[in-house]
Amino acid sequence: MSRWILDALRHIRPKHVFKSILRPKRAIREIKYRYTFTSILNFPVDLLGTTKLRVRELLDELEREKPFVESVYTNLEAHPPSSERWPMTLEAELLYVLIRLIEPEVVVETGVGAGKSSAFILNAMQKNGYGLLYSIDLPNEKDSSGWVIPENLRDRWDLRLGSSRELLGSLLQEKGPIDIFLHDSDHSYGNMMFEFRTVWQFIKRNGLFLAHDVGRNDALFDFCHEVNVSWTRVRTFHVLSGIIKPS
Repeated sequence: MSRWILDALRHIRPKHVFKSILRPKRAIREIKYRYTFTSILNFPVDLLGTTKLRVRELLDELEREKPFVESVYTNLEAHPPSSERWPMTLEAELLYVLIRLIEPEVVVETGVGAGKSSAFILNAMQKNGYGLLYSIDLPNEKDSSGWVIPENLRDRWDLRLGSSRELLGSLLQEKGPIDIFLHDSDHSYGNMMFEFRTVWQFIKRNGLFLAHDVGRNDALFDFCHEVNVSWTRVRTFHVLSGIIKPS
């Protein structure tokens, strides 16, 4: 019996059985995504072929970046985001590790909000001494995009305000091919599929495709089927999923 089946069985309770009878499609989705669940250590190991020792070294490196981490969290506490723009949690630390390992030239993300994930990406790029981050975000009347990003990291950041439907295609035509794509904008099925389909052709072979809040709908599962990428290639930490584009 495989690892993910054993893990799923450990978490099943009578209430889950009852809910699965009432909502079978939702239950199937939960099982599909649970198959991909992994740890912050194993995510880079499984996708990039690095070692746990190297991942631990980079997490320890981030621990020593106290002025950066404290500035991000202090700004978040002083100016909490609006209810629909909550920042990433531990996934931001994983992004730092991934950027340090891959050393990308071009990263594109959709959805910025407070800018926690952007800040961790940019800090890793500063450590690498290499790379640019291109971000697309909808303007917000209350919050300015990326307000937690320290000023000393912004020279590697190109922010474009508008919807991904308006801006993503032209940005990719201008800057592609790209090393990493991160979806963290509107998580509706239609928008996720639009972004996934638009960006896939511009990701380099062996490039990294990332999507946040993937459990909200079947977009990632359907997209993998559409581009003939086996679900066994997907890994998920918390609610951030990743795929390496086949060579």
